[in-house]
Amino acid sequence: MHVRKPACGDISAHTAILDALDEGLLVVDSDNRVACVNRHLRHLLEIDQDAVCGTDAVQFFRRTLAPRIYEDSGRAMILASLSDLSRAANVLCTLRSSSGAEERVCCSCRVVEEGPFQGMRIIRFSPEPFEIQGCPVPGALVPPGGGQERLMDTPQQRRMEEILRESEDRYRFLVENLNEAIGVINREGVAVFANQKLAETIGYPVAEIIGEPVSLFVDEVDAGCLVEYLQNLDLNMREVFEIDLIRKDGGRVHTLMATTPIVDADGTCRGFLAGIQDITALKQMEAKLRESEEKYRLLVELSAEATLIHRDGKIIFTNPAGMRLLGASRPEEVLGKAILDIVHPDAREIVEAFSARDLQGEETPLIELLVVRLDGTTVPIEGRGTRTVFEGRPAVQVVMRDVTYRKQAEEQVQIRNRHLLLLNRIIGTSASARTSDELLEKALNQTLDLLDYDSGAVYRIDAGQREATLRCRRNMPDVFLEQAEEILGVSFAETLAAGLPCYLEQDRGPSASGSHLLRELGLAALACIPLVVESDVVGMLLLGNRERGSFSHDEHALLEAVGREIGIGIMRGMLYRRLEVANREANLYLDILTHDIRNADNVANIYADILIDELEGEAARHARKLKDGIRKSIEITANVATIRKIHETRAGLTPLDLDNVIREELAHFPDLCIHYDGVPVTVLADDLLPQVFTNLIGNATKHGGPGVEVTVAVEDLDERTVIVTVADTGPGIPEDAKEAIFFRFEREGGQRGSQGLGLSICRMLTARYGGGIWVEDRVPEQGAAFRFTLRKAGRRKCA
Repeated sequence: MHVRKPACGDISAHTAILDALDEGLLVVDSDNRVACVNRHLRHLLEIDQDAVCGTDAVQFFRRTLAPRIYEDSGRAMILASLSDLSRAANVLCTLRSSSGAEERVCCSCRVVEEGPFQGMRIIRFSPEPFEIQGCPVPGALVPPGGGQERLMDTPQQRRMEEILRESEDRYRFLVENLNEAIGVINREGVAVFANQKLAETIGYPVAEIIGEPVSLFVDEVDAGCLVEYLQNLDLNMREVFEIDLIRKDGGRVHTLMATTPIVDADGTCRGFLAGIQDITALKQMEAKLRESEEKYRLLVELSAEATLIHRDGKIIFTNPAGMRLLGASRPEEVLGKAILDIVHPDAREIVEAFSARDLQGEETPLIELLVVRLDGTTVPIEGRGTRTVFEGRPAVQVVMRDVTYRKQAEEQVQIRNRHLLLLNRIIGTSASARTSDELLEKALNQTLDLLDYDSGAVYRIDAGQREATLRCRRNMPDVFLEQAEEILGVSFAETLAAGLPCYLEQDRGPSASGSHLLRELGLAALACIPLVVESDVVGMLLLGNRERGSFSHDEHALLEAVGREIGIGIMRGMLYRRLEVANREANLYLDILTHDIRNADNVANIYADILIDELEGEAARHARKLKDGIRKSIEITANVATIRKIHETRAGLTPLDLDNVIREELAHFPDLCIHYDGVPVTVLADDLLPQVFTNLIGNATKHGGPGVEVTVAVEDLDERTVIVTVADTGPGIPEDAKEAIFFRFEREGGQRGSQGLGLSICRMLTARYGGGIWVEDRVPEQGAAFRFTLRKAGRRKCA
């Protein structure tokens, strides 16, 4: 028999009848498309009939109807009916309007079994308990089993519905507010329920989850596992496993899923309930923890620093560097060993105290101590302990490093510093010692103190007779003095003659005679360092050790450097003595020359004056030139004597009345026109100050020409300084010569001569008094103005 599938237009003829009902109706055709939504349901859903007619029923439900149904059970029942999972069903549910109002309805889902509308499904939303008496359309709906079915409307029934509704509300509240995702999957692997947490977890709305196969939300591998689990549902097994869910945006969510089979009263398994917990953060944390543990393991295993972990006084872990530090080849040689057994006895008390503090979580300082290796030798280490957790229990982790090389380097630095200090002191002593004996004694004591030697002595050797004379000694045994000739003459004769050092060292296997000599002296090592001056050996420095049987290479170099510095000091003293002798001889010759020249100049000057008075004309002019030459000779002799006095005088400056000094000097030039207004002021100077005025006024007289005039002025420059001006009306000083004229043997025009001594002496004397001198142009008139500064005496005592 051919069954005609009614089209949407076939049901339209009955639209007026359906719209007249006071309950909502949704009619779905056999192709699972919406055939009709009556007026009451359209009003509840606020939709248009033409907009939904012919659309896919499942999509219409998910987009339009499901969001208005409050209960998950109602949504699941209707979706199951539309998916042909249920032929008929009744459920209480709540419909929401767009304004938020709720209406409690009874929902029934039925399938038309016969007639022109066979295969169509009718979903009915009735506001009150209802009867199913038939459908007001051709081919009335008949409930399963045929006949008519009536839901009893009694107080007991209403109370049961109220209790059921409260129970469903509580269940819905519980499920929707759980922090765990909940889903229900039927035997066909289709989701029939999902709470909001599950929707948030995988990024789908609840309506889009319900009715979809769970394979949509997992990858192929996990989908195969779920299929296998569904096939074994009848075993009623509860399982907990990890599974990755695929989000709507393609991302993966690591979850922990606990499944429980859903079994009917007749024992039939209808599906399973899945509790799902998002463990993405936990998995990420586990991955980071594994990565961190791997990094820590590699760091510890590959670290050059030794790492030990001990608990209850026993070593329970060591890294390879720890085994190398302790001299072990296998961890078993160290594990289980008492921590105090590897610590030097002197440090065990502090290690025990620090370990207790470390275990309490206190911060302890970095310490240095000796570690005892398995072979009994000790190693200096630097380390610190901290609290840690090992295998779930508190322990102490110790990180330490071998500082043997650092200690050796520190010792070498200290040795080098002592060596440098010794050389500096020897150099200072060599420069400051007044006599060679003082130099030798200080140098010997400094060498013994800084190098920690036991005994020493210094001999001087006469260059002519080659005899050794003891100049100083310290802790050197008397037997040494008795055997000095043997030591210096026999043992080291050839070597010393060449100016080379000699060493007798017990550890380096000396000759039989050398060993005998060391035993006689009670020494383990003896160094003999020659003191050389201008290729001649003038002395010998001997240094001995009682305990140490050798000198290091650094000590060899140092002792030889000390010997050279002492030799330089001896030579410096010899040169000073020679210089003093030469200076005394030069002064003697200078005294003789200046005395005799001065006497000769005085006699010649007297005879020149006689000639000038007796001669006339050309002869008298020649006599006056002779007198000028004698005067220049006298001036040179006086300047030389002044310079000598400047260098020899060591007396300090004293207060002098500047006005008296100036007036006394002006009296020496009675024929010169000099302008001076007296100014009372006291300055710091000495008895050579008048020479400054003598040279400056004499310079103006010589170069100023006929009728030259001189002006002397004194004025305050500031509270502590005065400035003195000696100006003349002569031709002045060229600009390029204003600086050069104050230096010896320089004068105007760059010509060399002795006339420059006078201004050079002025420069030396003003500098001696703490001032300076310079020359300027005389303004506004022609001439030169020599200016120099002097310090006021004040109230301070002059040194």
